[in-house]
Amino acid sequence: MKCSQFKFYIVPILIISLIQLSYAQKNSTLYEFELNSAIASENNLPFWLVSNRNGAIPNDNNIRLKSTLFSDFQKINSDFSFSFKASLTGYTATENDVFINELYGSVSYKKWVLTLGAKDDAVLFEGLSLSNGNLINSLNTRAFPGIELQTDGFISAPFAKNWLSFKLNYAEYLLNDPRISDNTHVHHKSLFMKSKMSSTLNLTIGLDHFVQWGGTTEEFGKHPASFKDYLKIITGTAGGSNAYEGEQVNALGNHVGSYLVQLDHTGMNTHWSLYYSHPFEDRSGREFMNYPDGLLGLFIDFKNPKNWLTHLVTELINTKNQSGTSGVSGYDNYFNNKIYGSGWTYFGRTIGAPLFLTRPTVDGITPGIGESRFTAVHIGLKGYVFENIFYKSNITYTNYPGWFNTPNSEKNQFSTSFECSLPEKQLPFDISIGIAADFGNYSPSNIGGFISLSKKGIF
Repeated sequence: MKCSQFKFYIVPILIISLIQLSYAQKNSTLYEFELNSAIASENNLPFWLVSNRNGAIPNDNNIRLKSTLFSDFQKINSDFSFSFKASLTGYTATENDVFINELYGSVSYKKWVLTLGAKDDAVLFEGLSLSNGNLINSLNTRAFPGIELQTDGFISAPFAKNWLSFKLNYAEYLLNDPRISDNTHVHHKSLFMKSKMSSTLNLTIGLDHFVQWGGTTEEFGKHPASFKDYLKIITGTAGGSNAYEGEQVNALGNHVGSYLVQLDHTGMNTHWSLYYSHPFEDRSGREFMNYPDGLLGLFIDFKNPKNWLTHLVTELINTKNQSGTSGVSGYDNYFNNKIYGSGWTYFGRTIGAPLFLTRPTVDGITPGIGESRFTAVHIGLKGYVFENIFYKSNITYTNYPGWFNTPNSEKNQFSTSFECSLPEKQLPFDISIGIAADFGNYSPSNIGGFISLSKKGIF
């Protein structure tokens, strides 16, 4: 790990040390060690052996060791509670590496949480979703280092305690990977409102908004980053005379956002969620000129913990419209940006749905997204093969039609995976094995597998 990257973690390390010293007698500290090996018939691993694994697995044959320390919140006799996590991965592959997966310290006070460091997003829908239910923010990359203030789940609105609640966050991060724009910042805020429509039905609507800002590039120099500029960045306002011409017309910074709608029903035998994520990057997307682009999904929990099928996800994704072919508002080219040339990527992986395929790196730097137009059908399954052996499976079909008016560029890809896990009740460690394969004419046919041994415990 480069020394220039380590400085972003100094503060969380100090916080974690203080938490351990002050609360070691109150909070249990969990540990986990995981040894993993993956191999494939091609030089790269199949799609589902690499994607949505928090950027922790290299895209070639490898042996990997991950170690984790974790202590969760434990509110007993106080409104304050603390949490920390430190997770480190080292692997041997075509290129060897050691890096931090997560390193953070969190303090919780009543219904608010402040986090310093790098923390992975929560896994939704049993990890079966192609993009964690949100087209612009999946589980495909490492966590950003930064600071975040958020609510601890939903909070009842003071004027409508019985039928309306909300959750929100406000965060600032720094992208410390090799990229075209050095030291790019990421602003993130979100607001979700949940309405209780009946005893079994809830409706949630919300807005998720990211902005890449600041940093320096060889072509454009230092990007605007004063306090006055920052106010324009978080409000989506056009830049001043010190900004690039395009930012003076549209908005300062590279904006990536999503409208989210989710309907949840809880019954006697099942719980299901119907959800939709609609992307926007400028005015055309905010005003739905890029419809029908988005992610539509259905998640079902069958409430039968030992059945052959316990959870199911089906999703449809479309990104072909891109606000049409109008020269003024069309050709959105999602997750790419002229100024922030590495686009919506981090350490070579797409931050959004992993089907947005990145361009090959140049001198270790990712030059953005290569495939941003596609349609996809995805199915995720989870259940039990036997009483103590559960499985997880992904089946994904993707059609890449190519860019507008580009003849003979259509490609198709079929990616699937199946993995089983046996908990340590039967052995002195957890064991997982899996197989994945890619077929189609986008990339060569590929089949691969992995085996993983892990051990968990409490200090």
